Amino acid sequence: MARPSDCPMMLYHETHQSKLRAVHCVNTVLQGPFFFDHELTDLASYLYNKVYYDDDDDVFDIDVSHIVSLGGHFCLQVVRAALEVWNLHVIPIEDDERAKIDPGLENAFICHGQNNWVCARRVGGEWYSFDGARDVPERLSKHDLSAYFDALRDDGWGVFAVRGDLPDECPVSSSRYGKWVLPEDARGAKKSGSFGSRGYEASLSSSQVALLLDEEEDLNAAIAASLEDW
Repeated sequence: MARPSDCPMMLYHETHQSKLRAVHCVNTVLQGPFFFDHELTDLASYLYNKVYYDDDDDVFDIDVSHIVSLGGHFCLQVVRAALEVWNLHVIPIEDDERAKIDPGLENAFICHGQNNWVCARRVGGEWYSFDGARDVPERLSKHDLSAYFDALRDDGWGVFAVRGDLPDECPVSSSRYGKWVLPEDARGAKKSGSFGSRGYEASLSSSQVALLLDEEEDLNAAIAASLEDW
């Protein structure tokens, strides 16, 4: 799905499809349907083979069992490898004083916890949280940004700055997960109960939970079959 030509600034958002949350996170960082699930599976396979078959002791320090689980959860190394295709670098917020003290100086973050991925990104000078559990992105003020990351870290999430030149153009391709949203259609951040994994779980209705469980079962079988080829 190409960016609509009659609107100079729109937000690209993908809604969750079971265990494809890492794919959604990467695409919302890049602001377009740049990756599909099979491409991240290929990267996971590459990293797996690199660990087992590369004689260079200096390659990747990876626990092979955590590259991708049978449930299709992609680890940080896979997400990092996808972003490095675009010369983007992933830096833990704990290791960088600038990102920790003033995250508003950055351009994008990825956040990982409890087998979930979300992205926070600056678009058109404004910050948004791209959480696929929600129908639209959520606008964040500079104060909200720090509170957002503090809440996630308190819940045990990892928060990582993404540095480098983000793409200006998105690919002319379609994605059944993605849609373009006008900035004015983004939700404003709620002052309470909006941040952290507990807020995410509370936002799901019983019907949404049932749908996600059905999708999870189907995708588990597909990922397990693909891993047999490794």
